[in-house]
Amino acid sequence: MNDNLNDMALFAAVVQHQGFTTAARALGVSKSLLSRRIDALETRLGVRLLQRTSRHFSVTSIGECYAIECQKLLQQAQNAQQVIDDLQQNPSGLLRVCTPVMMAEMVIAPLMTEFLTRYPHITLELLAINRTVDLLEENFDVTIHSHIEPLEDSGLYRKPLGTLKYVLVASPEFITTLPVPPSADQLSYLPTLVRKTPWAATQWELIHPQEGTRKVSLTPRLISNNLLVLRQAAVDGMGTALLPEMACKQSLTDGELVHLLPDWQTLPSSISALYASHKGQSPALRVFLDFLSEKMHGTL
Repeated sequence: MNDNLNDMALFAAVVQHQGFTTAARALGVSKSLLSRRIDALETRLGVRLLQRTSRHFSVTSIGECYAIECQKLLQQAQNAQQVIDDLQQNPSGLLRVCTPVMMAEMVIAPLMTEFLTRYPHITLELLAINRTVDLLEENFDVTIHSHIEPLEDSGLYRKPLGTLKYVLVASPEFITTLPVPPSADQLSYLPTLVRKTPWAATQWELIHPQEGTRKVSLTPRLISNNLLVLRQAAVDGMGTALLPEMACKQSLTDGELVHLLPDWQTLPSSISALYASHKGQSPALRVFLDFLSEKMHGTL
């Protein structure tokens, strides 16, 4: 099929330029190659398309009809290529994205106005879903979520976007109720506000630059999978919480929350985009991933 299409394009060029010499020069191929390809085309078709001698060139009547159809086919191919070129230059269409509620509220939502302004022809469908999603079965283009390393192999392609830094926080009022500034070990005896995840529902793993790693068993006062609930409980003095810094940045700035044991850190969680296809990525998905990588690069 490819040979047929290529030879049809060569034949259309010969007719357009009314000869092999001019057509070969325009196409950047040798005259002998061009002649061999037209001979092969005529053999496959079983008809004479051109009459040519060393001094004469003409198109047969059947060749003229065939050339018209070849030109139509080439124009359709050019139109198809133009569609791709336009989409590459001006990405458009529907892009379906899913992400956990916290990621949607804290990370993705503040970026969407700029993205949609930059790419006005893209329609974004962003769904906040706190469950495992089958991208292919549910027809999503990409999912974005935070996770600890290493990421379980899901058969999907991954694009790392950034990391989330976690900090220990409590309200100033809560800290004043403590008899002495607590140590990491004493955290086990304090009321804690705990995010319900597979890896952080019963203990925190904290790291100190000099004292190393410490696993702290928790005494939860409140367990929730919603960071806004945990942040509000911390602001209200219900206990200490381990939250993404970006989720409580404003509360820290306003003085509603303060850092507790600032020298103790926890490993940041990675933020990744997972998608099903590496090759043939739609222009809308490509620019979306590039945009998130640009905005979320580094530690949030």
